[in-house]
Amino acid sequence: MSDGIIAISDTFLPTLTTVPRDVAGQVTSTLDTLRTTPESPGLHVEPIQNAKDDRIRSVRVNRQYRVLVFRLNSSGQNVWLVEGIYDHDDAYRKARTLYLRMNPISGTTEIRSDEDAVKTGGGYSEEEVRSRAAALAEKLAAERMLAQQQSGLEAEEEASDAASPGEGEEAAVEEVAPSVPVPSGPFLEYTAQQLIEDLGLDPDLAEEAAQATGEELDALTSRTKGWQGTALLDLATGSTLEEVRASYFTGVIGGSEVGTPSGTEDVLESLSAEKSQASYHLIEDDKALAEVLASGSFAQWRIFLHPEQKTYVDVNTRGPYRVTGGAGTGKTVVLVHRAVRLARKSVEAGHPARIVLTTYTRTLAESLDQQVRTLAPDIARPDALGKPGIHVTGVDRIAYGVITGAQDLAPMASVLGWTARGPKFTRHAREWDIAIDTAAAAGNVRDRSQPHVTAAFLIDEYREVVLPHRVLTEGEYLRVTRSGRGTRLGRAQRREVWAAIAAYRENGKRDAALDWDETSAVAAAILDARAEATGERVADHVLVDEGQDLRPTQWQMLRALVAEGEDDMFIAEDSHQRIYSNPVKLGRYGIAIRGRSRRLKLNYRTTAQNLAFAVSILRGGAFDIAAMEDDDPADEVVHGGERGTFRSARSGPEVTFLPATDLADEIEKVASLLRDWLDEVVKEGGDPSTIGVLTRFNKTRDTLVRALDDRGLRVVSVDRNTTYRGGAPLVMSFHRAKGMEFTHVVLFGVDDSSSIDPSRGAYDDQTREAAELQERSLLYVGATRARDKLAVAWRGRESALWCR
Repeated sequence: MSDGIIAISDTFLPTLTTVPRDVAGQVTSTLDTLRTTPESPGLHVEPIQNAKDDRIRSVRVNRQYRVLVFRLNSSGQNVWLVEGIYDHDDAYRKARTLYLRMNPISGTTEIRSDEDAVKTGGGYSEEEVRSRAAALAEKLAAERMLAQQQSGLEAEEEASDAASPGEGEEAAVEEVAPSVPVPSGPFLEYTAQQLIEDLGLDPDLAEEAAQATGEELDALTSRTKGWQGTALLDLATGSTLEEVRASYFTGVIGGSEVGTPSGTEDVLESLSAEKSQASYHLIEDDKALAEVLASGSFAQWRIFLHPEQKTYVDVNTRGPYRVTGGAGTGKTVVLVHRAVRLARKSVEAGHPARIVLTTYTRTLAESLDQQVRTLAPDIARPDALGKPGIHVTGVDRIAYGVITGAQDLAPMASVLGWTARGPKFTRHAREWDIAIDTAAAAGNVRDRSQPHVTAAFLIDEYREVVLPHRVLTEGEYLRVTRSGRGTRLGRAQRREVWAAIAAYRENGKRDAALDWDETSAVAAAILDARAEATGERVADHVLVDEGQDLRPTQWQMLRALVAEGEDDMFIAEDSHQRIYSNPVKLGRYGIAIRGRSRRLKLNYRTTAQNLAFAVSILRGGAFDIAAMEDDDPADEVVHGGERGTFRSARSGPEVTFLPATDLADEIEKVASLLRDWLDEVVKEGGDPSTIGVLTRFNKTRDTLVRALDDRGLRVVSVDRNTTYRGGAPLVMSFHRAKGMEFTHVVLFGVDDSSSIDPSRGAYDDQTREAAELQERSLLYVGATRARDKLAVAWRGRESALWCR
């Protein structure tokens, strides 16, 4: 008999996180032994007496814990479908009720229990399903008509009351009992009959879903396990019935009614179908098994891709492609899986690809590298551009490497007007003040109080207009298009702006030094010149994470890495998390994504309660998604409770609010909460570093860390130079927390002084609005770092950026 196959169910990994770490470590060897030598006496592979499904087995991990599996044997090979790990007694109780059923409509394998059969009233015949659904449709239609009549009657009564105040004026001062609100009606546009017959949902679930309001539907999906709950979520986020069918239907024919186990051949065929990969992961060797089980607390994201996510992992594109989505929707997961798929596909074809996976900071790049290593440790990760494998690094590091590794720096002159053998990368924003002083001293700037000759304006003008267009002279600047810049400039004003820019450039030439926008622009010119000379680019595929925070010259450089063509660029971003740069129109830099941009709307990380708070922060800002993303305004995403929305797949406790009278009171309340959370995490065998405390400013972070230490609470202060280990809660700024995840989060000091005044440094209405949006985005980023529990603390008046 050949070695067996381990099929990991999406029900298994959540149970693995509930057992002690040493037990979780034993599971790998247990399942690998089961795969290769199931007859090993140490496993105690035992059938369960009086079981609903005679294929279920208990497998010994140690004295206390058992793994429940289904043994599916076909043609002499075992497939072991792993359902979960439990305490000994719980395992045996649960095993007696479980069975495998293939849904006869969707062809999807479902792990069911006797409770499901009781809940649905046993299995229904096709005729019964149609009859029940038709009766329900009639009932719903009658209820809707009654509600409409009631609404019309109340409207008439209100009109009558307005026209005739009643007997005398005394009626006007009487207390009026609040009217009963008219039901908002079902959220979904589909009947129970459609959900049953077209999707294969359980009748009781379909009936409840068809009647549910938006809030009721969220609650229903959060407690519905398996593909049926996820399919309902897809409908709630705006997917059509046809799109959901395409995502989940395996194409396998057969199956059985609820309450009846399905045949082994049906189940095996279903498990092997591509659409089953959202719920089941088949493993055929010990190395792959070890990778899956050692992949960390968020392993389920990396293993079980939602069908929509998998679509973007696998899609073949002719030109740049972009996936957008709110925090926690799995954009990075898609990106990492796609990089691995492209690498493996090219190796199988005999032409290993050169893949660049990048993002805007070193910290996030290190996180990407770790995820690639976890998902596919066998794939090469070269340290330099141009080599086969997945090169993971930050955007600025790419630019730095291109320049320092170039043998010919002559292309610098086309960008800056000068060149140097070994430029330094040491320029700072304060050098713009020096340049303004120089231009003013020469009589080229008349009034330094004007917005167009402030450092803030000049920095943006230089990075968004001058460098991308490779402007070298005043004459070129007088003619260049300034599309997207809010402040209009006359000819005289442009001359003043250029005088300051020329002084800045002259100082850079004198010191042979570059700022980071110049570095990217020069790197792009070098790459373009090299491609023109050799006919070849240095990469085959470029994948970009957190694209919303990249600047124009960085996009130019990324475009210069890879030739236009099949699967050339893939971008993941969220305009609501833009905390560093102004919006960028990618089409201006040779990255044409129109018609090739899609959104993910299902949040897997943040609970519905935490997400509602985070989205409330965004609602107060004028986020123009269509303008930022080059999309058709008709495709604009509406956040909140409306249709086609950003929703969570998880539910949890309400957000905890900690109002305080002063700083000392706020610190005491946060310290008390942290002690409770630490007790909870340690008791469950977790790592205290899964608790994050986030602040707007580094100074606030430092004050809080000292205060908590004085109260006997050990925490770790995290900044860009910190290498930290587990064992204590982490305290950091919102900026530093970008891209990180915690089970518990406290937002500290979120009061009316916790954000920067948008008017400070703003030189026009456009930059003032952008500054406010960035503050909202920053708070949104902080709130969405929390998986399970979120607390918000402030003293005095709460921040105007959010409201309870």
